[in-house]
Amino acid sequence: MVEAVSTIHGTTALVTGAAGFVGSHLVRALRARGARVRALDAAPMEFDDPQVEAVRGDLCDPSVVAAAVDGVDVIFHTAAIIELAERAPKAVRDKVWAVNVDATRRLLELAERAGVSRFVHTSSTATVLAEGAAGGDETIAYSSAKDLYTTSKVESEKLVRAHRGRMLTVAIRPGGIYGPGERKQLVGPSFAAFAKGEPVTIIGEGTTRLDYTHVDNLVDGQIRAAERLFDGSPVCGAAYFITDDQPMNHGEFTRRLVHYLGLVPKVRYLSLSVLRPLATASEIAFERFGKKPLISHMQLRTCSIDYYYSIAAARRDLGYAPLFDTDAGIRSMVPDIQGFMKSTEFRGH
Repeated sequence: MVEAVSTIHGTTALVTGAAGFVGSHLVRALRARGARVRALDAAPMEFDDPQVEAVRGDLCDPSVVAAAVDGVDVIFHTAAIIELAERAPKAVRDKVWAVNVDATRRLLELAERAGVSRFVHTSSTATVLAEGAAGGDETIAYSSAKDLYTTSKVESEKLVRAHRGRMLTVAIRPGGIYGPGERKQLVGPSFAAFAKGEPVTIIGEGTTRLDYTHVDNLVDGQIRAAERLFDGSPVCGAAYFITDDQPMNHGEFTRRLVHYLGLVPKVRYLSLSVLRPLATASEIAFERFGKKPLISHMQLRTCSIDYYYSIAAARRDLGYAPLFDTDAGIRSMVPDIQGFMKSTEFRGH
């Protein structure tokens, strides 16, 4: 294991996307480890902590970014747009590229100029999504998938890893991120559907597995990586898979969650032969009329192939070990979801 010689304690850390699920968890974790935090997001933020400076601004605005990086020691870049469609309106494609790629390039440049010493980029296992790659390591080639999320995350990760200068960089690749407080990708839409009597949907036969990453595992991996960024460290310019190390079928993940909540929803299996034409039609409608797709080809790929990777490198170089396996992580969500299902927010879905 590479020793942690660049401690986070006492540093000033910038977190982009700080109003989001990952960013807000990271802000609190950094404060718990003794860092001062500057939190940047275009959305409103509330951190009841005098050592957290909330900066509301657009990551695509150079003046906002220049001010945000001033006086910062380490950057945790979590901001990104998740758009899984291959076909989308030009305005959407331009926005995804502007945030995920162009803003990352500008952030790197301005941070280097400001004298920031360390940069931790939140990437994704999607950057290497490919059939036949299951169980592989960080030497796997970048994915050739054409959806907006994958293409933009591949490009942004390449920018981060290729950066050369005084600022040292690393990329962290989580799987599907979940945990207490998550609302947009899983909990909100899924449980609103269950409340209406809709079934758990399993794509294909339910035998394939994919990586999940509990948010506390991700944050631990991000901070461990930052603390090991120093001249001569193998972490510099590298990418690391940070997951629960318990790949699981997407349907099994949802079934366990609803089981632990004491719910017994119906289950339905949908074949790829049915869903692929639907995905194509949905993406065409999105491109032409702006109607969000019911399902994308990217979603079908992640649920229909084995899509998981080795965390051996993170164990070796970062001293990383999952704080939660996926089963324990699912259980950790139960109290939060029980409260959510009683809330006006849930009834508004």
